[in-house]
Amino acid sequence: MSYRIGIVVSRFNEEYTEALLQSALKELTKQTVSVVRVPGAYEIPLQVQRLAKSKKFDVVIALGVIWQGQTSHAAEIGRAVTDALMRITLDTGVPIIHQVLGLKTDAEARARCMGKKLNRGIEAAHAAIEMAGVNQSKITFQKGS
Repeated sequence: MSYRIGIVVSRFNEEYTEALLQSALKELTKQTVSVVRVPGAYEIPLQVQRLAKSKKFDVVIALGVIWQGQTSHAAEIGRAVTDALMRITLDTGVPIIHQVLGLKTDAEARARCMGKKLNRGIEAAHAAIEMAGVNQSKITFQKGS
């Protein structure tokens, strides 16, 4: 089945976010995909909300990388983005696939953004297709035994 999928990806840490995007796109070849680029992770929720509210998408994927540094700033950004994405999905009923990653090392970033085993772009694509299908399926009730 073909679904309409929106992807919002940050340009900050572009080496990694572009790898996430390309990995996801390779998995979504049978889907209709629109990509919106934003400056950084903090800007992702606004555009995710715009896509979700448009009712033109079955699912929206959020892709970004936040480097965990010495201060609490990265954790605060990560929490704000996570909370906003959850609120958007609950308010709109459109599944949001959250792959705004909090990473500590270059090796970790390469594994999750460019690797074959832990690649979060690939995982985001698979989750998007599954959730689009689940969200469009009819809810059935079964009697207890």
